[in-house]
Amino acid sequence: MAHREPKLDLSPKVSDEIRKTTCYMCACRCGIDVHLKAGQVAYIEGNRDHPVNKGVLCAKGSAGIMQVTAPSRLRAPLRRVGPRGSGQFEEITWDEALATATGWMAPLRATAPEKLAFFTGRDQSQSLTSWWAQQFGTPNYAAHGGFCSVNMAAAGIYTMGGAFWEFGQPDWDRTKLLLLFGVAEDHDSNPIKMGLGRIKARGARVIGINPIRSGYNAVADDWIGITPGTDGLLILSLIHCLLRAGKIDLDYLARFTNAPVLVNEDAASPDQGLFLRDDQGKPLVIDRKTGQPVAFDTPGITPDLAHGHRRAGVTHRPVFQILADRYLSDDYAPETVAARCGIAPARIHALAAELARVAFEDAIEIAQPWTDFRGFRHDKMVGRPVAMHAMRGISAHSNGFQTARALHLLQILLGTVETPGGFRFKPPYPKPPEAHPKPHAAATPGQPLKGPHLGYPMGPEDLALTPDGRPARIDKAFTWENPMSAHGLMHMVISNAHAGDPYKIDTLFLYMANMAWNSSMSTARVIEMLTDTDPDTGEYVIPRIIYCDAYSSEMVAYADLILPDTTYLERHDCISLLDRPISEADAAADAIRWPVIPRQARP
Repeated sequence: MAHREPKLDLSPKVSDEIRKTTCYMCACRCGIDVHLKAGQVAYIEGNRDHPVNKGVLCAKGSAGIMQVTAPSRLRAPLRRVGPRGSGQFEEITWDEALATATGWMAPLRATAPEKLAFFTGRDQSQSLTSWWAQQFGTPNYAAHGGFCSVNMAAAGIYTMGGAFWEFGQPDWDRTKLLLLFGVAEDHDSNPIKMGLGRIKARGARVIGINPIRSGYNAVADDWIGITPGTDGLLILSLIHCLLRAGKIDLDYLARFTNAPVLVNEDAASPDQGLFLRDDQGKPLVIDRKTGQPVAFDTPGITPDLAHGHRRAGVTHRPVFQILADRYLSDDYAPETVAARCGIAPARIHALAAELARVAFEDAIEIAQPWTDFRGFRHDKMVGRPVAMHAMRGISAHSNGFQTARALHLLQILLGTVETPGGFRFKPPYPKPPEAHPKPHAAATPGQPLKGPHLGYPMGPEDLALTPDGRPARIDKAFTWENPMSAHGLMHMVISNAHAGDPYKIDTLFLYMANMAWNSSMSTARVIEMLTDTDPDTGEYVIPRIIYCDAYSSEMVAYADLILPDTTYLERHDCISLLDRPISEADAAADAIRWPVIPRQARP
């Protein structure tokens, strides 16, 4: 009897229905198709029509099903009945939970809104959570960015109106050399993988600069193993080499940057280090045609990078001259920095030479007329096809802010920002710091704040200080100690609240923020703070803790009231251009997240 092959269904039906939403397994915000079978999540794949990921989905995105099925899901509100940390809770109804929470918080709003501290993790719905905190009136709100990407974001906004990843991207289709500084496979992974594929297919080079050769660095054409935390020194050494060789884009610097702006250099002047401005507050440059100072945006001028100006006995020099004086110093020579960076001097020289060669010998010209901001008509676009991308590998250090600024300076000196083959901003960026909100922290009982909590200070008048000069926020963000903490300082909340510095709070409300585990790199000490009691009264030093999360994380055990949250497949989220764009450089885009399955946390 002949053997019969079994009849196998090689394409079984995966689902009864497909619903589209936005992924939440990292902050990339890819589009996803969620397959449902009998009303349950069966499979998650990428949405091929989505502009960000075009159907590509990483393993994390596919594993989103585990968010819904996790056995650690919180299913009902809980009230602590034993000591903090004991894990002793009783289930209560939502009506009881909400009555408890409002009973604690309503008196605070009416009398002292600052005694509520509301901090969130990476909730991707800060347009809602920040609005709620603003309406409550507390100055004490921020998300996780204070110990995540703030160095990168603030450095980019203050330097050129936008940063890597969320604000811009390499020109994947035209760049001929891509440098990756401290980039792992955690952020923006799908667009980067797609972009790297396009670069490699064209034969363009990729150089990875990272202490370890993993992920993207493993597929790079060259890998430079750098000593952790010394990226800024390497970058400034590259700038030194380019300045010495004259391989910088002087025309780009003069036309499109503040390099020609005049700076007060009088050590005895209260305005030392500040721009020379006209009566309207506009920075002044020297016009090469007339030799006279004029407003930087005056039509028809040719800004001068070389000559200064003396006014009222005070010498003013262009930004570029001050920069050149500093970084032409031998302090930044490859031979000086090599040992600290862990890179041979010859290799630093070679990398600088490669940057110069590609930028100036392989320049791109596109026959596309355009008009610049002064009204000058150009008959073509000139591109320096060197692109760079960086992430927390360079920014998550004590020198991260200045390291990120140095990298943007390198881009600008080469003329690679917003030019073909270089770095492209995503709409609505670039936006200078002046176009961003300023922080607001003046609490008034019974009233909302007069503006958003977070922002970009431009001077002492923008700091979050009380009339007597004390910090207005519990995390001491936007103070003389931390003036540019644009995302707040969430990691300081528990320690400051425990110390009563700058003041005591009544209720700590955390949302998706497992701070008992990852607050200050000392878990044991944080747990002590959460459980510490006043020796005189026996009450907890931090009187009340409310925690909202979808899972029974470490923080749950130390809270007094637990509010179960939804997963990203069960809720609406607004992922707005007002926060950080999900746009691609070619077009503006926005996204929403909407429920594809019924919520389990609350009927």
